[in-house]
Order: sequence, then C-alpha cells, then structure tokens
Amino acid sequence: MLQPGSWIAGYRVERALGSGGMGAVYLAKHPELPRSDAIKVLGEQVGEDEQFRKRFLREAEVAAGLDHPNIVTIYNRGSSDGMLWISMQYVPGTDCAQELQRAQEKAGAQAGLPPERVVRIAGEIARGLDYAHRRGLLHRDIKPANILLSDESSEFGDGIDRGYRTDADEQRVLLTDFGVAKAANETESLTVVGTVLATLSYASPEQLKGQPVDARTDQYSLAATAFHLMAGRVPFKGDGTADVIAGHLSKPVPRLSEMVPTVPPAVDSVIAKAMAKEADDRFANCRQFTDALQSALHQGGMTAYTPPVAARPQMNPRPAGPATPQPRQHTQHTPPPGQAAGAQPFGQPMGRQPLGQTPVPQAYQQHTPQPAYLSSAQYSQPQHPARNPSAGPSGSNAVMLALLIGLIVVAIAIVVAIFLVA
Repeated sequence: MLQPGSWIAGYRVERALGSGGMGAVYLAKHPELPRSDAIKVLGEQVGEDEQFRKRFLREAEVAAGLDHPNIVTIYNRGSSDGMLWISMQYVPGTDCAQELQRAQEKAGAQAGLPPERVVRIAGEIARGLDYAHRRGLLHRDIKPANILLSDESSEFGDGIDRGYRTDADEQRVLLTDFGVAKAANETESLTVVGTVLATLSYASPEQLKGQPVDARTDQYSLAATAFHLMAGRVPFKGDGTADVIAGHLSKPVPRLSEMVPTVPPAVDSVIAKAMAKEADDRFANCRQFTDALQSALHQGGMTAYTPPVAARPQMNPRPAGPATPQPRQHTQHTPPPGQAAGAQPFGQPMGRQPLGQTPVPQAYQQHTPQPAYLSSAQYSQPQHPARNPSAGPSGSNAVMLALLIGLIVVAIAIVVAIFLVA
C-alpha cells in the first residue's frame, strides 16, 4: 500500500480510495493540471509476468479510447518501479457495494436496494456496456463495487466541463475498472496463474469453464449484480468456492420474487434469461435485458394498482309510452340496503341522478369517475332533463308512434278480411 504523500509516475498520493485482489486505488494529485485523479496500482506480483504486462498496457490503451457518460474515463497507463498503474477520472461519491452495505446496516442482513433504483442503475450501466461492446471491448468483471454513484451535491473535480450535473434525485452512474478488460477478438484472457479475474459471485459459466467469451458474458454478470442489489444476497452461495461454481454451471437462478415481496414474478423470467447457462439463450445485448427488466417491474406494479374491469350491466329499456322525466336532484344520495355509506352507483357524477341502478364497488368508482359504458346513442341524448318536466314526448316521436299504430290496425284488418273470405 502506498502512503499519503508518496509519489508514483509523477502523481502525489493523497489518500487510499479502496483495495482489492488486483491492487489498490488512490486519490492522487495530477503532476501538471489542477485536478486530482484516481490511480489504480496493480500488485507487484501481477506486474512480474511480462506477458501479462504487455497485454495489460495494450488493453488499457484500448479502454482509454472509450468516451461515454456511463464509463469512467481512462487518462493514462504505464509502469513505475515494477508496478503497473492506470490513471482515471475521479468520481466523488460512493459505489453500489457501499450503498448496499449501508442499507443492510439499517434494515437487516438480507435487505436490498429499492428495485426501481436498481433497475435504473442497471439501465445506465447497460448503455455503457453496449457502447464498449460495439467498439470491441469487454469488461468481464461487472460487480457492485465497480459501479460508481456520483455525489449528489457536487460536480466532478476532473477539471473538464462535460455538461453533466447531478440533482438530488438523479445520481450519475458510471462503470469503472476496465483494467481487466480485453478486446473481444482476442482469445487470451488476463488471468493470473490460471485464476479467473472476474469475481466468482457474478462470473458467467463460460468464464468459469475457460471458454471463449463475448458481450453476453457481461450481460450475465450485470444480471447477477442486479439480483444481488435487489435481494441483498448473491444468486448462488455456499460453504465454499465449489458450491458457487456449481450454482453458476448447473443450478437454476433463485426466484427473486420469493425474496423481495415488491418484485413481481415477471422479473424472475427476465433475470433467468439474462443468466441462462448458454450464452445463445440470453438477450441480444445488455440494453434489451434492462429494458425487459424495467417493463417487467413496471407491468407488475401497474397490475397492483389497476382496478378490475366490472361486468357490463344491461341498460334499462326505454319505456314504450310517454314518460315524465325527473327534475335534476341536488339532495344527498341515500344508499340502498347492503351498499356502503358514501358509495355511489356506477356512473353517477356528484349531484346527478344515477344512469342505472346497478352499484359497483367503491374502489372502482375512485378510478372511474365517469360512465364507462355509454353508447353512442346515449352520448347524443341531452344530459339534462327538459325545461318543462310535465311535457310529453317530442312531436317527431308522437308522429312515429301514430304511424306504427296505424300500420298495426291495417295489418289486423287485412288478416280479418282474408279469414272471412276463406
């Protein structure tokens, strides 16, 4: 570990930001520009492998060509005193692993982050991954610790105006640690003494079996990460490494909806597809996966709030003879026996007579304040009674009624005449 005040490649170390199996990350002052960068320094045992050093420097150079709002920018890379290092954009804030740890400290060991937030984070990372994949670069180590969340109350201190600002309700989400990334067209993998660099809890089956990998291996790891963030636990766990590997290779993905009550069952099938054992059975890209995840979560949430559709009742038939319409009532409605107080018959706006006498549950009325089954003929009828309540039917209706009665009388006369003749 480098101590504050020490130097590497012209950078002055200010403090440690974190450490892992491959090395440590420090906040360091840029040697020339008025800014601080994040510098990842790989362990000396890693840098001793000459073949690894060459691939690392080459692939870090490829990763430095990525320019995307959801990917941490790589500035430089090199070797100093036998140690490999990468300087990159410093993002003030936290990461998903720390956010999950805070949530579990407050709510319990199995608590996770809100599903809506996890889906938004996964969607942002999917954009960055698909961008990198289109440029022939894989990440191969997607996990909560590599997903950075910017500080809500500050801008980036990298000295560059990128046009990004954070609001209280919108953290920036960035993917970091492309240091173990590899070009998609290369068959060699960055491994140390045959050990897979990707964290086992999120590694795809093809990674664990040492098979060729493509963009869909990052999709698998992203889905496993989303599962962990929502459920508060990794998809496959056990007493040892062998149990975790066996889970990735042969066991079905646990049902997330059984662990998190707010997650609808539709999410289970989306996670299962993205974490399919065979890469060909997964989504075409990461964005398709997160779009399907968002749709499944939204669909499940809408189902919980959408009231059931009531059966369409029969309308009262129009009377054959003259009827005396009722004047507009402004008195308080008295519910019929068996109907809850305060509930109104279906389709009755406040202060009006009901269109029918078939009441429906009050929950439906709250979502449907207007009649849902008026026919086009009813829409053409006046919605208010006539000015003269004692008036009979209109003149046109009276004429039609008289003609109808005349036709009936003529028909009866004809039938009687035929009977007499016979």
